[in-house]
Amino acid sequence: MTYINPFKMHCAAQQIKLGGVIAYPTEAVYGLGCHPEAEQAIQRILKIKRRPWQKGLILVASSVKQVMPYLSDEGSALIGCFDEQHQHPVTWLLPAKTDVSRLLRGEHDKIAVRISSNPFIQTLCNLANSALVSTSANRVGLPEMRKVEEVRCKMGAQLDMIIAGPMGGHTRPSSIIDAQTREVIRA
Repeated sequence: MTYINPFKMHCAAQQIKLGGVIAYPTEAVYGLGCHPEAEQAIQRILKIKRRPWQKGLILVASSVKQVMPYLSDEGSALIGCFDEQHQHPVTWLLPAKTDVSRLLRGEHDKIAVRISSNPFIQTLCNLANSALVSTSANRVGLPEMRKVEEVRCKMGAQLDMIIAGPMGGHTRPSSIIDAQTREVIRA
């Protein structure tokens, strides 16, 4: 069983609510995250990663309820995809509401969302009462970071908080599947 330090998790959730940028363990790598409505924090993440906004970002959540505010009626009708069983974590592309930030959607009309089984992500989302932006902790073109020491060394000065903890037991980032077409974008 994974120990989750309640004090650190409350501090991280507070950072998220205040518009901060944090690093935290995901299913396979360290992720960078913030509140999905904190435009300045999202811009910071894109700058830290040197990632073009056009690509869009992923939202992670502990429940479907936390991603519903970002889905169009058409996207909401496809939430049954979250009930499917896969051997590997899956991020689903679902039609987004038109008012969802372009920083989250990129140049797309869909938004990438994942309901996580990782206890750190679940706790963070529940304490922040929100889905979180999630993108791998690495600069574009460089390998994802899997150790807290790497994140501290390479990005620590640019982050408001880093939560140390074990990964969710997977060796690669989530698959990405379009919920409408079932096209696999990333295996």
